[in-house]
Amino acid sequence: MTRCKLVAILVVFSSQLFAQEKWTLRQCIEYATKNNISVKQADVQFRLSKINANQSESTKFPSLGGSVSSALQSGLTENPTTGTLENQSFLTGSASLQSSYNIFNWNARKNTILANNLNAKADEIAIDKAKNDISLAVANAYLQVMLRREQARISEVQIGQSRSQLVNVKKLVAAGSQPELNAVQVEAQLAKDSSNLITANALIQQAMINLRAYMNLDFTIPFDIVSPEISNIPVDNITELQPEVVYNLALATQPTQRMYKLRIEASNKQILAARGSMYPELSAFAGLNTRAVNSKFPVGTFSAPGATGAIVTIDGNTYDVLAPSFQQTGKAGIPVFRQVKNNFGQQMGLSINFPIFNNYNTRTQWERAKLNVVQLKLQNEQENLTLKTNIYNAYQDAFSALQKLNASKRTVEYTQKAYDISKKRYDIGLLGTLDFIITQNNLYLAQIDTISSQYDFVFKMKVLEFYKGEGIRL
Repeated sequence: MTRCKLVAILVVFSSQLFAQEKWTLRQCIEYATKNNISVKQADVQFRLSKINANQSESTKFPSLGGSVSSALQSGLTENPTTGTLENQSFLTGSASLQSSYNIFNWNARKNTILANNLNAKADEIAIDKAKNDISLAVANAYLQVMLRREQARISEVQIGQSRSQLVNVKKLVAAGSQPELNAVQVEAQLAKDSSNLITANALIQQAMINLRAYMNLDFTIPFDIVSPEISNIPVDNITELQPEVVYNLALATQPTQRMYKLRIEASNKQILAARGSMYPELSAFAGLNTRAVNSKFPVGTFSAPGATGAIVTIDGNTYDVLAPSFQQTGKAGIPVFRQVKNNFGQQMGLSINFPIFNNYNTRTQWERAKLNVVQLKLQNEQENLTLKTNIYNAYQDAFSALQKLNASKRTVEYTQKAYDISKKRYDIGLLGTLDFIITQNNLYLAQIDTISSQYDFVFKMKVLEFYKGEGIRL
């Protein structure tokens, strides 16, 4: 079997697996929280913050660095080993090792580490916020698919009724008991019902596309969902979800509120760190260094001192100036390793650095850090207000949806009775076709409105349950 055939079989087999299995809401949410782009972006931001926090933790340890350099020098150049000027070409090399450690800086380093760790924790909680947001979006899209399917089912029932009615009317028209106009009116109603079904099926596909988009699921993969009965979906008693109680629970459980709490704490640490950088800091340093050069020196022999032709007079006595003569036999250099050993040097010391005037950079950072805390507190207050507003609106929406659902159920009950009476009258010829069609359409619209109200109520209750900290459950 060739590799291409094997790959094709695996693709078909995996597609069949997807086609056979219908996804529950929990599976959709779990897939979305792992693959949604917003969640991935939040995860990347957390990893960046974690790297920054780990880097700041490493400042607790001394720094260590080394360098190795080499250069070719020519012409009249100072020999780095002898310190003399030499008119020749030679290769020089040096090596050094340096270390430093910040002993005390008014806790600027400590508070910076704490601030970075707190920001990393806040970004980790931001992942939960992104997961919560996408979970709500997936739940809404999931319920929209269920709603569109239920609407399509009602449209199919309506078509079935219209077809049966058309068959009966055609029989009556053929028998001469009803005019041909009645059949035309029923055919027009059947065409309208078919159009409604086409629209409902299109809305199902749109809802499925939106659900796939939130999940970041490949559009080419066969995909379907489990559609439980809407009446079987558990819903809390609305009287147990009073908005003020839900709000107090949300303040402790919602990730946005926990995230801002950490960011404010981190910003307070940054104020202390910025304040500490305005004072002197004490540091220790140490270093090792050596150097070598490949220049060569003249070598040869010295002869016994002889007269140079010069004389000196001391106390009236004249003396010849004697000097040994040097006979150069060649040139030789000092071995590199000996130079490295002879030129090896060490240093160790303490240093105090203190800012005198740096264009108000440190003070500006301090002032900016203080204002950042104020900004974060205002943002946190705004988020709390938004959360409270959303919860109160969600409660009011759920309460209104419940009232609308109850009213819609009563409407269906009455329109069903009207339809049953109209059908009996229509069957015995006491009601016109057009009037019967109107009654039938009223029942269809009431059923559509009721199912929409029921899904609307369930979703709004799920939002309240979500704020309460119960998550999304169907």
